[in-house]
Amino acid sequence: MWIGAHVSIAKGFFEAVQTVVEMKGNTLQFFTRNPRGGKARALVPEEIRAAHDLMKIKNFGLVVAHAPYTYNLASAKKGVREFSRLTIQEDLLRIKAMGVPYLVLHVGSHGGQGEEKGLALVIEGLREILADLPDETMLLLEGMSGQGTELGYTFEQLAAVILACDNNPGLGVCLDSCHLTGAGYDLADWVRIKGEFDKIVGWDKLKAFHLNDSLFPLGSRRDRHAKLGEGYLGLATIKKIICDQDLQKIPLILETPNDNLGYAREIVLIREACS
Repeated sequence: MWIGAHVSIAKGFFEAVQTVVEMKGNTLQFFTRNPRGGKARALVPEEIRAAHDLMKIKNFGLVVAHAPYTYNLASAKKGVREFSRLTIQEDLLRIKAMGVPYLVLHVGSHGGQGEEKGLALVIEGLREILADLPDETMLLLEGMSGQGTELGYTFEQLAAVILACDNNPGLGVCLDSCHLTGAGYDLADWVRIKGEFDKIVGWDKLKAFHLNDSLFPLGSRRDRHAKLGEGYLGLATIKKIICDQDLQKIPLILETPNDNLGYAREIVLIREACS
């Protein structure tokens, strides 16, 4: 099992890996830059090599980067779309240099234009990005809760975007247990939901999974993460997900409202649940 947490790389990639090692984790997720936008931290080759050396010693699985929330390929403003596209391309080059394969991206928010128009703009932007995708990197569309004018909250929308991008092998999916709950997918019936995703999107497209409980109930269209076992999902449902053999080599990333000690406790909880 590859289990870890979203951590800061403000002090460098090696320090982030060391932080997760201390949690007894073996994968991680980080923002490519400040989640609200801003300049990215300079890359230090020696630090990147040290991080990979440590990950090899500790038998880490694949690592995940996350794009800032400010990116919006569905924006009605051309300038915002252009900024998003260019910065995503820059971030993909950064993660390639870091030896990180995945960049998770929120599909976007249509801002009142309507879902059809918003999705068309997302597809337009993605096709440009994918035409020049760096080798050994993938862009992962994150399934959302459908809050406000968010796109990508149904399997059908994710599948439609992937199909419109010609099933590009550089495009995958990241699911989130809190977002799925908000969007109306009852994870208590995990086998059915898994089968539905496989039929509509394809299980092979799932490359990362955000593991969070949900502060709001099923179908709320709200996105608020809760600590494991302290939300509407509960530990019994979470156990069904994490003990699925098909998820054992997919990075499970905690984004629960925790400090590092809290993440460490949840990692122990997860490992014990499937032991």
